[in-house]
Amino acid sequence: HHLFLLQANPFEVPEVPPLSPPDEPRMEDGTCPPSQNWTEGQDGTLQCWAWGNPQPRLVCTKDGETFPVGVPRPVTRAHAGIYHCRATNPLGAAERNITVSVQCEWGRGPGGHEGLEGSGGPG
Repeated sequence: HHLFLLQANPFEVPEVPPLSPPDEPRMEDGTCPPSQNWTEGQDGTLQCWAWGNPQPRLVCTKDGETFPVGVPRPVTRAHAGIYHCRATNPLGAAERNITVSVQCEWGRGPGGHEGLEGSGGPG
């Protein structure tokens, strides 16, 4: 399945040329930003891409649970935290932590006048 990177030019999607030498996985800030900001109530997508030949298998986890990469999901405050991403192929592995910050939704869009009081609770 395809991973859509947020880029203006559709031709910049990373492609591995057929004759490129075998290469162990690599993750870079440009394709796997170490800190990402999401907004509560909107869709958030964990952005991460690993280079390598053959194409590495990328798995990201949060609190020990696998979290899909490149898939938009409705954001809640529970999504904030550190995601551990690991890319592996037969030549090696690369690891990287991504810190996701979730911002409150107040003041955005229609109905922004309702406050967040009463929705707090312990914690």
